[in-house]
Amino acid sequence: MGAADRGRPAHGGGAKPELSRRVGDLLAQPRDGRRPLDDAGARHAVLRQGRAWADRARRARVAGVPVPRDRRLRGRIVIADPVFAAQFDALAAFAGSSVRGGEVLFAALRGERADYLRLNRARVRQAGTVERSVATLRLIDAGRQARMAVTLGERAAIGEGLAGALDALRGAVAQLPSDPYACWQPLPSGSERIERGSAADPAAAIDAIVGASDGDDLVGLFAGGPVVRALASSLGHRHYHEAVSSSFDFSVQSDGHRAVKETWSSDRWDAQSLQATIVAARERARILLRAPRRLDPGDYRVLLSPRALADLVALLGWGGFSERAWRSGQSPLARAWRGEAAFHSAFGVVDDADALGVPRFQSDGFERPARVPLIVDGRPAQRLVSPRSAREFDVATNGADDDEHPPAACVAPGGLPDAQALSALDTGVAIANLWYLN
Repeated sequence: MGAADRGRPAHGGGAKPELSRRVGDLLAQPRDGRRPLDDAGARHAVLRQGRAWADRARRARVAGVPVPRDRRLRGRIVIADPVFAAQFDALAAFAGSSVRGGEVLFAALRGERADYLRLNRARVRQAGTVERSVATLRLIDAGRQARMAVTLGERAAIGEGLAGALDALRGAVAQLPSDPYACWQPLPSGSERIERGSAADPAAAIDAIVGASDGDDLVGLFAGGPVVRALASSLGHRHYHEAVSSSFDFSVQSDGHRAVKETWSSDRWDAQSLQATIVAARERARILLRAPRRLDPGDYRVLLSPRALADLVALLGWGGFSERAWRSGQSPLARAWRGEAAFHSAFGVVDDADALGVPRFQSDGFERPARVPLIVDGRPAQRLVSPRSAREFDVATNGADDDEHPPAACVAPGGLPDAQALSALDTGVAIANLWYLN
């Protein structure tokens, strides 16, 4: 990404752990008196305290398949997470040895491990570690296809769970009609990217958060750890992507009825950056103590915070850059694509996979470019074309996912320093968070 384009990510950061949004649900699941382990058919993540299983005192984890000691990337040794690497090796071996006849099998892995902290009134109320690995199998046979997701559990049971899912897929595919737009990359390819970020030690995160809150009523959820996305196939595809990130989703209460919501995320642990974000949120919370002002309908100068702008750009991603939405007349940017409207010439958006650490491959085996310009000089530039849309509309694909949503939308920076923003606004409305859009 060029210097002119290295702006703020449209969704507030790189690959953030999805577990931070599900921890409450995961911890609340009853197990009917059974031991809380993740069998092959389980739908919930493993909850661990340190390296101990919930019913095994201080037992270290042992992988059921060979663990690669290291992987070489661009002439240097890069260490992959041993648990996720072992799961992927088992998944790839299964995909390469389980098909018969003319079948094609794709196997995708989504893995996360997060140390989490739940805080209320700026005090830690809950802490632990959550791990979740899900394999999605896609079976294609004679133009018919079906998918099934399997939560991976004990290492020795991975093959058994995958075999059961494959049998179920064969039964489903046999009853389905042929899909005229089914598409996949028949040529095998491979890649490996292991981004060595740094997640916070939970103790360091506690010190930073509690220290910056300074007694204010802060409520939030912190999560940090490795995130893995990988793909293998019976055709020989082997793609592995691993990144580390931390995120803190929190609110600072103002008077018991109103609050300021903020999110911090980074692929590098930075206590000063996190504390600065918390302090800024506390300062905004004090503004809410003032008497509210009612605005009459009319035109106002508006200053959008990065978070508010990210929400609007994310909304544009619901079909705004989609080839399928454009061809079917459902694009919210239809007037702009026809040249009848435009954004300000200073506005630009690029889908930058490398900038946000997004995998450079997708579930059909196609690789995606590092950068796709979406809006240039205020005007639409390129659309995202999935392999399915490429086949349906006879155009070239650029490796987009099936939903044709930009996974790494970045907004080009402006020339106004943050410290001067309110002065430049003068009289107008400063919007910190839009809360909800549809």
